[in-house]
Amino acid sequence: MTDSIQQSEKNSLTGRLKELLTDISPFIDNASEDQKQKLLSVLDDLRKTNRRKHDRKPCSITVNYSTWGDAFKGLVKDISAGGMFILSIETDMAFSVGQEITVNFPTQTKKQEPIELPGKVVWTVPKGIGVKFKAKDQNLDAIMESL
Repeated sequence: MTDSIQQSEKNSLTGRLKELLTDISPFIDNASEDQKQKLLSVLDDLRKTNRRKHDRKPCSITVNYSTWGDAFKGLVKDISAGGMFILSIETDMAFSVGQEITVNFPTQTKKQEPIELPGKVVWTVPKGIGVKFKAKDQNLDAIMESL
């Protein structure tokens, strides 16, 4: 199949999906609560499936993080091999998408050095940030297994 035919089919599929989303609006308006919940669940699962490469685990881990020479304390609410969500505890500072950040995790024993990982902010909400790790760390795997 040529590239122009493949592109045309892709555009046709995209156009049809957009048209379908417009056509489904009256259904949503008249749907029962049960139908709305089922549709919401399917769409939410689809969105989650396409957003993440790694499954996230809910947790509650205290973490120190720093950026631009400022240090903060936060609470990791979920974590994966690829990133985490940090709930801000001590700051109302506005973080920017793309901002470089370093996170420090306490280790299981006091004898070990904290785990330090570089990352970047990939999304923000008023009281927290989504962080994507820049590198994989074996120590992080151990933390993930202990959750």
